[in-house]
Amino acid sequence: MNTKVLLLFPLAALALSSISCSANAVRIIDEDNRKAVGHAMWHKQAKVDPLDLINQQIPKDSVSIFFIRANDSDPEQTSANIAVNDRFQVSLQPGSYTQVYSCAGINRLSAEVTGNKTNNLLLNTSDFDLSPNSNNFFYVDVDEKGRSTIQKLTEDSALDQLNGKLYQAHQITRVTPNCPVIVRAPTPVVMIPVPVVVPVLKEKVSIELEVLFDNDKSNIKPEYYKEVEEVATFMSKYSNTNAVIEGHTDSNASDSYNQKLSQRRADAVKDMMTSRFGISPDRLTAVGYGESRPRATNATAEGRQLNRRVVAVIEERR
Repeated sequence: MNTKVLLLFPLAALALSSISCSANAVRIIDEDNRKAVGHAMWHKQAKVDPLDLINQQIPKDSVSIFFIRANDSDPEQTSANIAVNDRFQVSLQPGSYTQVYSCAGINRLSAEVTGNKTNNLLLNTSDFDLSPNSNNFFYVDVDEKGRSTIQKLTEDSALDQLNGKLYQAHQITRVTPNCPVIVRAPTPVVMIPVPVVVPVLKEKVSIELEVLFDNDKSNIKPEYYKEVEEVATFMSKYSNTNAVIEGHTDSNASDSYNQKLSQRRADAVKDMMTSRFGISPDRLTAVGYGESRPRATNATAEGRQLNRRVVAVIEERR
């Protein structure tokens, strides 16, 4: 009698174990365009008519940007990491397109192949000056050596490329436009000329722009556009002034490298004041001082961040 009990017990335990494993099993789906883990399911691509996106109202002073990729036979690791102004948008797969809003003006676009594993969104960058409230189309190509390029398309060419493409829907953009109001020239009005009193700037003014740069970078982030606009507004009020735009760095890297980097930072502010805010180039001089004029210690990360800055020194024309 005892022998029968001993023989039956392992079978009962095995049955219980089988039931437990079945109850804890997690559903996994790994199809070309459908993925699932447990109760969470998503599609990599969706059928979205690009004309619906093209005809949408674009936010004021913004632009709509489309990235389109050919339906080639490249493997998954050749997906292209798309970035707008150093902000991740999507890892674009072959045969897909994506769309995002950004600020009007200079936009730095980049594409880097995922399989290269650089995690550097500033590789292969190109700058494009995009007009407010416009649709803009870019073709993303990856060659057989894993090199990616971005090429601007006309709308007609883009509509041909978009035919048959699926909207890439499974990733969340990190592009967060925070666009300042673009200063536009007022509509000319015919009036009887009256004497105009131009305010005079009696003393030299130094305006320290709170435009902080990332380490080894010279591009102006959208959140600092307002700082540049305030300097331009001041110079518009005092129209008989000139300004020296000073670029500064922290003490990382060599003196000669930092001098060139600070020059690029000063040039970036000068270019924005002329292209976006209408200040005449002959009123602006950009000078890079490298690491020679710190305003804080370079011994801490916070101090180095403060030293990566731009200052506008404004005075009356002589």
